[in-house]
Amino acid sequence: MSAPLCLSPANQGLAQLRAATPSGAILPEQQIVPGLRFVTDPEAGFEGRYDSPRGRLLEIEVTHRHEARWLGLHLDLGLADLDGLGLIGLGASIAAPHAMAVRPCIRSGEEDGFRDAFFDKTIAALPRPVFHLDALLAEGRHPDLPQSALWRELVLFLPTGDFRMALHDLRVFAA
Repeated sequence: MSAPLCLSPANQGLAQLRAATPSGAILPEQQIVPGLRFVTDPEAGFEGRYDSPRGRLLEIEVTHRHEARWLGLHLDLGLADLDGLGLIGLGASIAAPHAMAVRPCIRSGEEDGFRDAFFDKTIAALPRPVFHLDALLAEGRHPDLPQSALWRELVLFLPTGDFRMALHDLRVFAA
């Protein structure tokens, strides 16, 4: 197996977030740091804030006037071609006042849209940070993970109702 790739664009953006302390309103499609943005359901009457205090990547607080169909935190992976890679994965640590689920996937851009390859495990956000580790098999072994794509990103599908949570850490890797 080849050496792990650092997924440079994704990890550079996350390193920039760790080094800075940005905060503000969550605006759809606006990048928090290069390659990291929220994508929101425009019909949900969404309002939200984020902070990046020392020791945490993001603290997020969201309210909706209507139940949202989706809310995603998108991280550009800068990885179009999976040739020679056996897997692509993530490590994350999330906490929330009440138990909630975060569903991760790798989204691959295609000529006519995109394809989502969901990880087998859902990330549990509990009142204390819990470390989560999961990976998808590449090399044509996952039906929704094409070997090549126009672009690729990690999407964390966040709760679609009102919530507060803290993303303590997020790491991505490929090998």
